[in-house]
Amino acid sequence: MARPLATMAEQNQKDYYEILGVSCDADPEILKKAYRKLAKKYHPDRQPEDARAEESFKELQEAYYVLKDPIKRGRYDADFLGKSRGGKGGSRPAGSNDGGKGAGVSEVVEDIFEFLKSRMEDRGKRGEDLRYMVSLSFEEAALGIEKVIRIPKRKNCPSCAGRGWKTPGGSRACKVCRGEGEITATKRGKKQVLECPGCGGKGILEKQECAKCKGKGKVPYRVQRKITVPAGVDNGSRLKVRGEGGAGERGGENGDLYIVIQVKDHPVFTRRNLDVCCDVSVHFTQAVLGAKIKVPTLEGLKPLKIPAGTQPGAVFTLKGCGIPGLDGTRRGDQQICVRVEVPRRVSKKEKELLKAWQGMQQGLT
Repeated sequence: MARPLATMAEQNQKDYYEILGVSCDADPEILKKAYRKLAKKYHPDRQPEDARAEESFKELQEAYYVLKDPIKRGRYDADFLGKSRGGKGGSRPAGSNDGGKGAGVSEVVEDIFEFLKSRMEDRGKRGEDLRYMVSLSFEEAALGIEKVIRIPKRKNCPSCAGRGWKTPGGSRACKVCRGEGEITATKRGKKQVLECPGCGGKGILEKQECAKCKGKGKVPYRVQRKITVPAGVDNGSRLKVRGEGGAGERGGENGDLYIVIQVKDHPVFTRRNLDVCCDVSVHFTQAVLGAKIKVPTLEGLKPLKIPAGTQPGAVFTLKGCGIPGLDGTRRGDQQICVRVEVPRRVSKKEKELLKAWQGMQQGLT
């Protein structure tokens, strides 16, 4: 009689015969019947409330996968049973070639591949990476900010426990495999056990998809997180938050969250590497006579001296008033381009003064 399958996961070496509840000299037909009987009992869809049903079902699949193949079974008998039972394991089936020692190179490579594949599957699946767009003002991107965001994620649908369909108890058995999940087919005179094409190996047919998740098994939700945006990020910059992506499956690690920065256009400032650029308008008399004005910066208004005789398009630099580097080693400057304003309309007295000034300039020449 098979022992409780739940305890098998605690062993480092597994007794596949004990898992299936058969003797070491059981023939393929006995193995198959034992597997089908236990598979029906421990199928996760038949026991949705049993947290360890899936683990037990995997052990059954693993044991049957090894013992149904004569070569794999021969190797298993020679290795595990020979060690654990002092060489008194059951007789090996015909065709095992004394533990598979005469097996070809291709069979050895196939076994290694299957072993590595099963190890990767047992290790669990890593969660998906998520991408989230964050829109910032020019000042927020330049100087840094803390923001609270609501990250969209997905979780197993609570109505169907992630299956995508309604409770399996109300589902009908597959007519192709009669609820066993696999079929026996004859190919080139040899019988092969294949996954049932009618139900995909589930043994049951979905009666009706879950109304809450529309058959997807996952539902969206949002989780609130506070993030720190460092000073100096630019349009298209990506911030990585480890472990805040999709949840892993079967014990796999969570994915990561990638926050993509979008910087809004500013009505005054533009960015050139770490420098901030802007245009400042001055009256033509200020350009001619010189003046002290205040110009906008990332940190408010700051004074700027306009020398007498300043020409249109002249550029002045305010050191250290630009954007901080992400590495914190330096900060850019602010480049200010002067635009000289010419009045569109002048008064009669202003015209007289300008004409007199023009006459003085012509007399000097």
